[in-house]
Amino acid sequence: MPDTTQNLVMPYILPAQAQKHVTHNEALLVLDGVVQLCIEAVGQNDPPASFSDGQIWGIGPAPTGAWVGNVGALAMRAAGGWIYITPREGWRAWDRTTEAMRVYRNGGWGGLPLQQVDGLGIGTGFDATNRLAVVSPATLLTHDGAGHQLKINKAAAGDTASLLFQSNWSGRAEMGLSGSDAFAIKVSADGAAWADALLAAPGSGQITLPAGALVSAGSAAAPALGFAGDVDTGLFRPAADQIGAATGGVLRWLLGNSACQIDVPVTGLAVTQSDADVTAGRLMRTGAGPAQAFRRGNILGTVSHASGVPTGAVIERGGNANGEYVRFADGTQICVTVAQTVNVTTVAGSVFRGIGTATLWPAAFSAVPFVMHQSTDTTVTLWGGPQANNSATSAVPRLFASASVSGVQAWSLGIGRWF
Repeated sequence: MPDTTQNLVMPYILPAQAQKHVTHNEALLVLDGVVQLCIEAVGQNDPPASFSDGQIWGIGPAPTGAWVGNVGALAMRAAGGWIYITPREGWRAWDRTTEAMRVYRNGGWGGLPLQQVDGLGIGTGFDATNRLAVVSPATLLTHDGAGHQLKINKAAAGDTASLLFQSNWSGRAEMGLSGSDAFAIKVSADGAAWADALLAAPGSGQITLPAGALVSAGSAAAPALGFAGDVDTGLFRPAADQIGAATGGVLRWLLGNSACQIDVPVTGLAVTQSDADVTAGRLMRTGAGPAQAFRRGNILGTVSHASGVPTGAVIERGGNANGEYVRFADGTQICVTVAQTVNVTTVAGSVFRGIGTATLWPAAFSAVPFVMHQSTDTTVTLWGGPQANNSATSAVPRLFASASVSGVQAWSLGIGRWF
């Protein structure tokens, strides 16, 4: 029969042993130390300067003083000396210094072995699906010296790695990778039918809002849809059924049910590029001045041109002591002289002839125009005469009649160009 027990190495009381109480008391000291084991510190090499009977230390790898030669042993103070106990694999002890439970494994004291456990329930029980279950008002995951990451991994793109938010154990919102590698946020009213609220493409980061988005109305100074670093530029809603665009906190563009208001000049390829631009589909702009946009107020005025390109009004109408005229922007001019009195009394064969005087056109032509004459006497035949009788500045009416007629009123009409 051995002299000590197998696990705690306590001495047996042998047959016919003298002073059996000594052996018995030594065994009790070992039991007193290792049952409900509490260690003052683990891995300590130097014996403490102060101590009390019953206190136990876990000796480190390089013991000194009275502990020399007892590497890794438990040093228990008792009866004015030290009792050394060799710990066994699997012993558990409370570490007073760290206030943590320790387990003796592989020749050292470590924390509780939590690797490869079936599950963990804190305040509740875990199950096969929810292997970690926590019941508490809050759960804290904090850093260990720097940042902290919560990682949720899935096996393949078609699987799910997400956070699910429930109401009375029924899903209401989910965010993460649900069935693809695109980040998504989706919601549900009943836990059965789900609607995608946001999708983020994994390759580009582009955001899609499948159900649309509603924002506040905003204002010109603080648009509802703005830009980082430029908070007073963006889109807002000035009133019902209106969309406004602001830059620098000022309304520049307003679209309503019946009108579109633009408060800045329109430029770019969507508008005419010059006074001569006639490209289809472009908006006409005033260019250098309002005279280049024709309307009721300026379609009539003084016509002008630069190298044949109109630069003034479309139609010019005027008159003076010589008669009346109309000029068009394309260069056409029509003139009518004032009436003059012509006596058709000169015998010319079997008829009578009358020649008027040269009458100035109310506006000069650029060349001799086409000339016609008009008379108030129905017996008079009008004759313009040879072209040489007319000029760019004047006309000479010539009249014939079957009988001598005096005091006939005649006008000259000229059609030509003013440039």
